[in-house]
Amino acid sequence: MRHCRLPCELLIAGALVVLAAPAWAQTIELPERVQIEGLRITLADLAEIDAPEQRARRLGAIDVGPAPLPGGSRGLTVGYLKMRLRRCGIDCEALTFTGATRVEVARAAAPPEGGPRASAEGDATEDAPPPEPTVVKRGSRVRLSVVCGAVRIIAEATTLERGVVGSRARLRVEQTRETVVGQLTSATEAVIRRG
Repeated sequence: MRHCRLPCELLIAGALVVLAAPAWAQTIELPERVQIEGLRITLADLAEIDAPEQRARRLGAIDVGPAPLPGGSRGLTVGYLKMRLRRCGIDCEALTFTGATRVEVARAAAPPEGGPRASAEGDATEDAPPPEPTVVKRGSRVRLSVVCGAVRIIAEATTLERGVVGSRARLRVEQTRETVVGQLTSATEAVIRRG
């Protein structure tokens, strides 16, 4: 009787260990630096995700914030990424973060639109025509950056009037429906500097 009991107890204990263990180790490996092109950053832009395919796709699609301005960069820590994942209902206890503890996210500088050609010495050639101003139509969607000292707030906005890049235009902030005046820095971006 005792001989039969011992194997049964071992089987029950083994079953509990199997049930308690995760079905797949879900690992998020972060590099020290990445370069992106879009306006938003997803987890797939930042990390190598080792998880079952459907889970990896779901994790990779999570929006972790706005991209830096063209030519700029921003740092994202593991703590910040965990906070964004928790907001999306992801249990971070089931994830293992490896690699860097902070990722520097860079965005390529936008090429000048219609600028003069440069010679080998780096000077603009004189026969190039002056660049045409880039027109931003009324009703265009732009990414609005409100900069106050070291703080930058990003919001989506719509132009309420026609303008050209470099000029100021009235904008409606989508989240608050507030009308503000900002400088158009490109066909898709505007900025307000305060303080």
